Amino acid sequence: MGFDMALGSGLHAPERALLTLQVPQQVVVPAFFLCPISLELMRDPVTLSTGMTFDRSSIERWLEFGNNTCPGTNQVLENQELIPNHTLRRLIQNWCVANKAYGVERIPTPKAPLQTEKVKQLLADIGQCETAGYNSLKKLWSLAKESERNRKCIEEIGAVPILAEALAQLGVDMCYSSRCNRDREEACEDVLAIIALMRVGDGDKKALAAPKSLACLAFVLASGSLEAKANAADVIHTLCEEDPHLKIAVGDLPGAIEAFVDLLKENLYPRVVQAGLRCLLSVCLPRRNRVIAIECRALSVLVELLPNTEKRNKDLAFEVLEIMANCAEGREAISNHATAIPMIVKSMLGVSQRVTECAVSTLWVVLSYASNRNVINTALQAGAFTNLLVLLPSECSQRTKQKARDSLKLLNEVWGSYTCRPADESRIVNKRDMRQLRFSTDHTLPEKRPRFSRETTQNFQLLLSRMALQYSSGNVTFRAKSPPAASVTQAVVTSQAACADLNCSEELNFNNLG
Repeated sequence: MGFDMALGSGLHAPERALLTLQVPQQVVVPAFFLCPISLELMRDPVTLSTGMTFDRSSIERWLEFGNNTCPGTNQVLENQELIPNHTLRRLIQNWCVANKAYGVERIPTPKAPLQTEKVKQLLADIGQCETAGYNSLKKLWSLAKESERNRKCIEEIGAVPILAEALAQLGVDMCYSSRCNRDREEACEDVLAIIALMRVGDGDKKALAAPKSLACLAFVLASGSLEAKANAADVIHTLCEEDPHLKIAVGDLPGAIEAFVDLLKENLYPRVVQAGLRCLLSVCLPRRNRVIAIECRALSVLVELLPNTEKRNKDLAFEVLEIMANCAEGREAISNHATAIPMIVKSMLGVSQRVTECAVSTLWVVLSYASNRNVINTALQAGAFTNLLVLLPSECSQRTKQKARDSLKLLNEVWGSYTCRPADESRIVNKRDMRQLRFSTDHTLPEKRPRFSRETTQNFQLLLSRMALQYSSGNVTFRAKSPPAASVTQAVVTSQAACADLNCSEELNFNNLG
């Protein structure tokens, strides 16, 4: 870690001088204006006890990772005090002004560090929950979003329990008030925005898990602004992540899970969608909460979300889908949805390894408990057989490969009832094509490229798939090298067990399949 963060300190001065980060290319930045860690123009230079100067944000990150040495000299620090280098900052500001004509913007003068006494006074005012407290909340929110240093100072003073108590009181006032008070709603949203930025400890979680605080969170989820709903969802996710009792308590909140599902419909706001997915992922582990989510049409919303959502949200969406499939109500909802299984099959390949694992697991569970053949027929028509075969030689986990094999066996029970079977050789290839297909003793095709019709190529795909399942106890490899037909490309199969019909491991290479 240390070498990565101090990478810039290893460059020579002329090399660093040529770096022109954050400034136009025709302007050469003096070497001593660049932070040795980030290699960017310093905005708030500070000096360590070793005499080396760094940008404040970079050196604070370095120290937060637990390093106790200087990134430039590797000396052990006598203390971690950061002394502002005002002289260097003024030189950088003057240089920015002198190069204003080239598009260089002047760096602002850093604000003074947040004073502990000021934060304590603001928290004391917030505890009153009156007009003065509302104004203090806005000031504290402004300070918290300003910098990581300010947030750390607010955390160390113990602001979260005080904010949780204020949240509970605001919730009581709003729930039992006969008329809507916009000031209270804004104050509640400010409290949630501040807490969402904080690192919440175990003691803070106990304060936030009080029934009155949870009721206020449910109220915001139901009637707050979109940003407030996302903040409330983030706070609930933090609380429920490792506490099974809180998961059940949140599920009992009126309209909470339905509000999480509604967040998934805001596809234009990825951050809001992510907050809803994370909440569903943590809250829906208990079966009773899963059933509530399914009754709120969570599966339909998830399937509609998948085609257009971001990759990071797609990973979360498939994790939620996998959890839903682990109960009978979820499997029934997936089976009855017209596009759920085709979407799962389509997403097995080419998205991410996590999506592949979740998609295979979900399909395997649905096929294993399928009450009729319509589900299996839908999976076959969507191309599940070919996609699962392609996964076998891939680099996915052994657990995923085993589920893929089990799914193939389930699909084969229906596949075997179709008319196109290996025994019906006259239906698979015609005599002209069979004469061209001559295997040598080493199981390879002749170098001359044979030409096959499209129907024959598609039938070979079926043949290869069936052969793979017939040798499910064998170690047989099928490879299609540079074929023109996409359907044959997908028929790359690897079976892993020991061969019962063959005395040795065999490899069949279809080199020039047309």
